[in-house]
Amino acid sequence: MSKTTEDFLRSDPIAEVESMLGNKSCKDFNSGELAFLLSYSGTSNNMKNEHFKSIEDTYSRMTWSEFKNLIKSNGFIPAMEYDFKDDKSDQVNEFILYYNKEKGLIICATSYSNKTSVNGGNLYGEIQANDKESGYIIFQWLSTGGMVDKEKLIFSTSHDVREGLFSKLKILESAGTFIPKWVEKNRFLWFLDYNEKNKKDYDYEKISQSKIDKCPDDFKAIIGR
Repeated sequence: MSKTTEDFLRSDPIAEVESMLGNKSCKDFNSGELAFLLSYSGTSNNMKNEHFKSIEDTYSRMTWSEFKNLIKSNGFIPAMEYDFKDDKSDQVNEFILYYNKEKGLIICATSYSNKTSVNGGNLYGEIQANDKESGYIIFQWLSTGGMVDKEKLIFSTSHDVREGLFSKLKILESAGTFIPKWVEKNRFLWFLDYNEKNKKDYDYEKISQSKIDKCPDDFKAIIGR
């Protein structure tokens, strides 16, 4: 992986501007400093988007069709796809569950603005470190998650799919091996579209499980339920 890619994965425009201004907190910025932050962030994010687009990775503001084609080209297949009408805007959007059964990776995502852009989503998986030193590298690159088996150096992970997803996975794979069938059987899984989460007193576990029940057996084998 190039240093440019790694630098973009680690970049944080707010922290960078705070450092430029003598480690001043952005909460204390005056109007001129806030204007500089806005300009700097916009330029930085545009450069980041162009870079990830050039290396065929996920990037902010990519289209929904681009996103689906990209994850398919990286070995993911559909477990579930359906359209739903947005209760607040009357737009028709799409919910997807895709998976890579060889690596035990699952992507859950939803579209936005009549299936023209990516609203959001997460990748779920588990990885076993090659050794303790590799385990430290993996821990550094986990977005959320943690160790589920200390003796075997197995980590769970969840990543936002919208920016540099496959570059992050390459870093993780350089330090370990993704596990086709998860060790942690009752981990947090969010398989909801945004209509479902806007309903009063919704039960995310029940909704997520109802979708798992309708997925192919090799998808359910990854999760173990």
